[in-house]
Amino acid sequence: MNCGHELYALDLIPVLSFVISGGKCRYCGKKISIRYPLTELTFMILSAILFLHTGPDWILFCKEWILVGCLFSIAMVDLESFEIPDMLIVTALISWIGFSILELILGICSIKYIVFRLLAGFILGASTLIISLVMDRILKKDSLGGGDIKLFALLGLYLGLAGSYELIILSCILGLIFAFLRKAIVPEASKEFPFGPSIAMAAYIVLIIGDTITSWYFKLL
Repeated sequence: MNCGHELYALDLIPVLSFVISGGKCRYCGKKISIRYPLTELTFMILSAILFLHTGPDWILFCKEWILVGCLFSIAMVDLESFEIPDMLIVTALISWIGFSILELILGICSIKYIVFRLLAGFILGASTLIISLVMDRILKKDSLGGGDIKLFALLGLYLGLAGSYELIILSCILGLIFAFLRKAIVPEASKEFPFGPSIAMAAYIVLIIGDTITSWYFKLL
């Protein structure tokens, strides 16, 4: 809190703490921004949708829930600071490694599956790096940040080759939409644009309905 008071369990219940306190700090009485409960509520909704997607497969749910948590945090931080913290990417990477080992031990996945996911991560990371270098030369300025490239590589591990293809397309579409809306709403906004939120949202969409998108695409062929 701004007043520096130590927070207790009652102060840390998502959304409910805000309601109980009447939207004010229980210690200094200062008004708490509505942004905080809205952020908490949004993540709760995303988590609920994810659970509906995974069903009672707790290993899959926990694996993807940690990723969604990292993606959500990345989007929030990148919006404010134009940076993607390495800590969040490393957290999601460690989670993927840990759950992959667990799934391998339990016979849920095979070595071949893990190798293909590693390959997808490498291909997506390398592709975005090459695209970034080319765009940097053309535009004479930085295009993709290092955090964006690392995030793409990470997501290749989670989404696979087909999901990576969908991720790139959706990220670009959402990025263009967000850039247009940002310029329309805040005309004086800087030209620098955080791409992390677009990548994060695209990844969540692919995570939830990626298989449906793939099936629909192949039906069109």
